[in-house]
Amino acid sequence: MMTIAASAPAPRARFGAMRRLANMSPTDLVTRILILAVTALLLAYILMPVFWMVKSSFQSSAEVRAMPPVWLPSEWTLQPYFNANRLIPLWRYVANSMFVSVSAAVLSTIIACSAAYVLARFRFPGANIILALILLTNLIPAITRVFPIYFFVQDLGLLNSYVGLILAYVGFSLPFAVLMLRGYFEGAAPPELEEAALIDGCSHFGAFWRVILPVCLPGIAAVSIFTFINAWNDFMWASLLLNQGDLKTIQVGIGDFASEGGSPQYINAFMAACVVATLPALGVFIIVQRWLVGGLTAGSVKS
Repeated sequence: MMTIAASAPAPRARFGAMRRLANMSPTDLVTRILILAVTALLLAYILMPVFWMVKSSFQSSAEVRAMPPVWLPSEWTLQPYFNANRLIPLWRYVANSMFVSVSAAVLSTIIACSAAYVLARFRFPGANIILALILLTNLIPAITRVFPIYFFVQDLGLLNSYVGLILAYVGFSLPFAVLMLRGYFEGAAPPELEEAALIDGCSHFGAFWRVILPVCLPGIAAVSIFTFINAWNDFMWASLLLNQGDLKTIQVGIGDFASEGGSPQYINAFMAACVVATLPALGVFIIVQRWLVGGLTAGSVKS
């Protein structure tokens, strides 16, 4: 009896879906089929490189380079991952990237929260000029900043150091972070919240720390994750500012892998290194995606 009761909803759901399809007009049916087909093609186009990377990391190099292509490993093996760690200090590079990305995200978020709160709450001469300058920095192509920033970091004596790269990432991420958090503070944390906190005896900093920041946590999380992912995936600045010895990040390490150990016989090890480089950012995104979506969409609709 329990089996029959548990399986009853499935036939009803299928019957309902078939009835809805039967009631559709031919135009609606064709439109839905076209939307599903285009969506499937787009997903296949987007995910094909990821699939190729993952399956190649478990194949032999001969299978990866075989023509016609071998779509699934004939014999699954973890040897490419061991070879990748033997050819380059893979886990050391991952740890370097994690340290640099987390440090940049934390430092950038702290500075952006303070600056965005001041710009959102206080009116003072020059506030609009500051906002315009912040917006202007977002419009300048990154490649035009290569020489000024490289020589500036070099003059500070921070070339090939974690500090130089972290400060560069913080500077790159601050304009977007400040603009986004300013809008979030204005939309998600009305001034009445601070007024209530001040009446209850909080100082301005206490109201900011105990009331505003917890309310705006989704936006703060979104800014932190964006900074982390941008720093994690960056290759250009990491290869310019931190490119020697064991201090390299994983993206620079993989780039060197292609020239130092990336001969055709180790193409599967190269793919294994790419999989390892993808997993941390993917894991962080999966964990915080609901805050990320909430932080990005907050304030898009005004009530």
